[in-house]
Parts: sequence; structure tokens; C-alpha cells
Amino acid sequence: MLYRNNKIPIQVAIYSINDVEKITGIKAHTIRIWEKRYNILPPKRTKTNIRFYDEQDLRKISNIVLLNHHGYKISEISDMQDTQIGDLVAGQIAVESFGVESLDAITLAVLQLDEQKFLYLVDTNIRQDGFDKTFDNLLLPLLDKLHILWLSGSIKRVHEEFVNTIIKRKLIDAISKVQYSNPHDTIKVICFLNPKENQELSCLHTEYFLKKKNCSVLNLGINLHLSDLLDSVQIVKPRFIFTFVHEQDSVDYLKQFLIAFEQLEFKPILLLSGYYAHDFIQYKEQVKIISNFNELKIFLNNLSSKIFK
Repeated sequence: MLYRNNKIPIQVAIYSINDVEKITGIKAHTIRIWEKRYNILPPKRTKTNIRFYDEQDLRKISNIVLLNHHGYKISEISDMQDTQIGDLVAGQIAVESFGVESLDAITLAVLQLDEQKFLYLVDTNIRQDGFDKTFDNLLLPLLDKLHILWLSGSIKRVHEEFVNTIIKRKLIDAISKVQYSNPHDTIKVICFLNPKENQELSCLHTEYFLKKKNCSVLNLGINLHLSDLLDSVQIVKPRFIFTFVHEQDSVDYLKQFLIAFEQLEFKPILLLSGYYAHDFIQYKEQVKIISNFNELKIFLNNLSSKIFK
């Protein structure tokens, strides 16, 4: 444990061999063989003889895994100095295609909180494959992997916040560049999150997708009070309102909205997605339940074909 000048202890991140397996994708048995046969990164041990790894160890193992995926043999890597390994990795992460090495490289950038490397990897993929493919094939798998690592305790909250902040910026930039294919025939949609929801990235991604589908989207963001939602509906007169229902508090919020909804002269359809969406299955005339993103795509494609037929 380290100490600052004022004697407040600083927790040093340590990882078990199971943590390393989850983060790198390399089986614990394989790591032990590498250590025994090639003397790659002998583990540290606690006073009770439990093996552990620190952040520098994790970085080295992740780099070794990357080089191994790019064709370098473990016997070759074991003879390299740390600086040589680092230089080779730097030359390999100009990602040519999506794959295990891409996800490994960007995961390593997250663990190191290395914004420059993270942006380099994302921007390289966007230039080569476009934003949509990069988001679907790299960023979404990354978010899924980080969520599993967070649940297992292998990463910290700061890693998730780091990623979410950067992806949020990328989504906002992508949204700003969308041009309507037929600006006079757009479908009006309001997107929002009630105060208890924490789905801002999902909401932004939905806004991006809706705009790509020629919808005119008003994203009212998070912490939207019920009175503000009602005011926006009366002003904008949207055809649809989209939101997520992952929290129990959202159920009460939306049921209050549906009560007030009856007093509105203009009545949009409420598109609901999330864990508690099926609590609204009885509201067949006012509510359309969207089980997943693919279902939203199908719904909008069918809707567009009817409108522009």
C-alpha cells in the first residue's frame, strides 16, 4: 500500500490470475505454463502465498497476448525486453480489421486510462470502416466485456466512466453529421430518460439510429420531469416518444404520464424498451414495446416502407 504526503493510504490495484484470465481472454492454465516454461512474468505472492499481479504485470501480459495474436511465438517474446515488446505492440495496434486483437488492444487502453491510444484505435476504425460498423463491431463488444469485468470486480468504476465519456462524445459528433434524406417527410420522435434511468449512451445511440432512419428527433436527455414531457408533446406533436424502462421508478413515472396522456389533444405512441417494458403490455393502443434494438430496426423499416411507398 502506498501513502500520499498527508499519510492517506492509496489502494494499489492488484489482480488475481482469474482477473487476468477474464481481462485478457487467456486461460489461467496457459498463463501458468508460460510462467513455468518461459519464465514470463513470475507472479508476486502475498504473505499467505496467494499469487497476484499488479497493473504493470497486467499491461505486460496484455501486450504479450496481443503479439501472440499477431503471430509472434511465446518462445520469441520471452527473449524480448519490455521496451521491445512495447515498441512492437505500438506498431501492431494500427487496427486493420475487427477481431480479437482489436478488442484486446482497446481493452488495454481502457485499463491504462490511455485516452490517446483509445481514440487512436477508435478513429482508425472509423476512418476505415465507418462509424456504424465501428460502433456495432468494436464499441458494443467492448461495453459488453467491460460490464462483465465490472460485475466480476476485475475493473473499477473509473474505467467504465472513462469509456462512457469518450463514446458519448463520439455519438454526439456522429449525430451532428447526420443529414436527412427527405427533410420534408421526417417522422417526429421525442427521446428522453426519466430522472432514475442511467441509459444515456443507449439513448444517444437510439437518437443516432432514428436520425439515420430519417426521423426528426428531439432528445430531451436525462432528468426530464413529467410536466416538461407533457409540455414538449404539446409543442412538438411527435408521432412517437421513445424511452427506456430499466428501473422500477420508471414504471410509476410512465403510468402517471399515461394518465395525463388521456387529456392531451395530440396522442403519440409511446415506444418502450427495457426490463420493465412488459409492465405496459395492457396499454395496447398507446404503447409499443420494443424488446431489442433489432426489433426497433424492423419496426422503423416497416413504418418507412408504408410512409414512402
